[in-house]
Parts: sequence; C-alpha cells; structure tokens
Amino acid sequence: MQILRRDMQIVFQDPYWSLNPRMMVKDIVAEPLETHLKLGRKDRDERVVELLELVGLGSESAWKYPHEFSGGQKQRIGIARALATNPKFLVLDEPTSMLDVSVQAHIINLIRELQEKLRLTYLFISHNLSVVQHLSDRIAVMYLGKLVEVGSVNEIFERALHPYTQALLEAIPVPDPDIRKGQAVLEGGVPSPENPPSGCRFHTRCPHVSSVCREKEPASIEVGGGHLVACHLLARA
Repeated sequence: MQILRRDMQIVFQDPYWSLNPRMMVKDIVAEPLETHLKLGRKDRDERVVELLELVGLGSESAWKYPHEFSGGQKQRIGIARALATNPKFLVLDEPTSMLDVSVQAHIINLIRELQEKLRLTYLFISHNLSVVQHLSDRIAVMYLGKLVEVGSVNEIFERALHPYTQALLEAIPVPDPDIRKGQAVLEGGVPSPENPPSGCRFHTRCPHVSSVCREKEPASIEVGGGHLVACHLLARA
C-alpha cells in the first residue's frame, strides 16, 4: 500500500478541512516527501518551493498557515501536496464545488495545465457536467453506486442512451432565455444507497420501466467504440 500511495494521490473536495490548521504550509506540502521519499531538509525545502510555484503560489507562502489563504489558494496548496511524490494517478474529488464561482475557473485551468505538463491521469469526480465535458476524455455515469453508462465525451454528450444520463444532460441550464429545451422530469426521490431497489437501481424513477427492470439487474452492453450502457431498453431494441 505504501508504494501505491506514492503513485496515487487525492485532492479533497473541501480545502478548508483538508489542511491541518496548526501546520505551516511548508510542513503540509513536505509531509508526503518525508513519508515516501525520505528527502534531506535542503532537498525537501527546495521541492516545497518548487511545488508551490508550480501551482501559482510564491515561495513566501511556505511560512504561512492555512487560515491566511483564500479558498482557491487553499485548494492550490492541496494540489501541491498531492503532486509532491510525482504521482501517476490523481483522484480529484469535486475539487471546485466548495469554491466561489469566480475562483472555480482558475482552479479548473490549473488542473488542465498540470495534466498536460506532468502527463497525469485523472479520475475527476463532479456533478458539474460542463466541467466534466471540459476536462475529460472518457465519462462514467453512476447511479446509486452502479455504472449505468461509460463512453467518450462525444458519445455521452451527443448520443447518451441510458435514461438517467439523458435526464442529467437535459437538466443542464442554458444561459439564454430565448433557448427552450425539453427536460425529462424524473418522478420520485433517490432511494437509499443502503437499501437500493432490486433489479435495475434506476427503475423506481425511469419513464421506460418494465417488469424485467424490477427483477433483473441489467448487464453492460457495448454499443460500439467502447461505449457501454447498462439498460434493459437496449436488450429489447
């Protein structure tokens, strides 16, 4: 696990609670270096400054505490910490959802730049479909802990086949009052993940539900080009 943790890191959703308020930034960013790389003090301090500058913070930030930074700056510190061990794989757990809208674009652009510069692989978790479309190569849509559709960005946004994916896309707001789009209205509420429905987990809200949906969990069917859909509708088509 120690080896895996070095290669796989995470950027947490809430930058206000993911940083230790009693530690200086230099110690927060240096902690993975001490745990995984065992660097000497000089090399460690140089690496901390390098990481802070990489995410757009000056070297003077190293001597401050988290409460002295804005939400966006705190998230940059979290990203610097995640990059400390030169990971190959980064999990980004809704990294912009707790930030002001004016700050979100800066963090998204930083994430995109770092991906290209460091050749990172991301697992980006988000409810913001516009951001998902901007950052992703492939998209996996989940409902109650189950994958219902997986495909490339173009496949999902231009040819969504699962009723839940279609409803998500139709719910995206359009910032133009003259454009009116149809919107699928899903009846009922989301069931408890602790006690999910039998069969297809989406059947309690699906407008196309049939008896087989209530009884049997659908298998993922490939519809071409790595596009996978778990829905009995495809089996009936």
